[in-house]
Amino acid sequence: MKRLVLAIVTVALAGTSARAALTTFTYLQSDQATGAGSIAPFVLADVGGPITFGATPMPAASVFNPLPGQTPPGFVGALNAQALNANEANTAVALTWSGFATATGTRGADTFTIKIPLKFVAKQTQAPDTNDYNWNVAFGDSPANGVDNVGNPRTAMWYSRDNVIDAIDTPATFQRYTQINYNFVAGQDTFSNTDLTTTAIKDAMDSGDPQGLDAVGRDLGFYYGWRDQNSMSAPMLIDSFAVGGLLDADPSTLQQVPEPSSVLLLAGVSLLGLRRRRASRAAA
Repeated sequence: MKRLVLAIVTVALAGTSARAALTTFTYLQSDQATGAGSIAPFVLADVGGPITFGATPMPAASVFNPLPGQTPPGFVGALNAQALNANEANTAVALTWSGFATATGTRGADTFTIKIPLKFVAKQTQAPDTNDYNWNVAFGDSPANGVDNVGNPRTAMWYSRDNVIDAIDTPATFQRYTQINYNFVAGQDTFSNTDLTTTAIKDAMDSGDPQGLDAVGRDLGFYYGWRDQNSMSAPMLIDSFAVGGLLDADPSTLQQVPEPSSVLLLAGVSLLGLRRRRASRAAA
């Protein structure tokens, strides 16, 4: 039985005015097939004047579930294998995205679109500094479905993952934040794990190993799972999975709708048709 009400922490944008196209998103996956989210409104500082973009639906996430056959209805996914440092084996439950979202904005009577790449952004430093990305994951077991877990796993969140299978932490492929151990007990278990359990600022890049850009510039992908330590007697079930953080619209994709050239072309065609009709009437 689910007992958690999830809330995702909104990322503060104080001190980021120099990045005029920066915005935030929130997203909640409540089971394997059900997820929804939104990209917040933002203002683009354009040379012709500011353009105001409204809220944009966050595209649906792709859910990676290592154990679909062992995931009861109502859960996002299940896992029973360690992911270790870099999740090379891809054993964690994940929400992933690729491509972009398209936002629509206005400046006066003019309408514009802009693409928002669904990628991790470079580290933003605010005053005081806040998490660029955050999460809220509920997990546990389900005795009603025959899953009664006993164990003490140490869990972690990976932004992206190391998909180079070589047992070496490959730079510029992921960023990991390790959490604490959780004791499963016999009977119904419900746990909440949020970014408040550790004090590290959770950006897509930090100063730790492996050196490099970490998850910056890579497709959004949040992987939550069993990092290492101890054992579990049954699969760990992900009850719900909420994430949020920064996105950066790409000013090079800004387009007016319809494009001015198209408007002029349509006007020219209409004028030509009008002249032809007048000429036909005169000849008659």
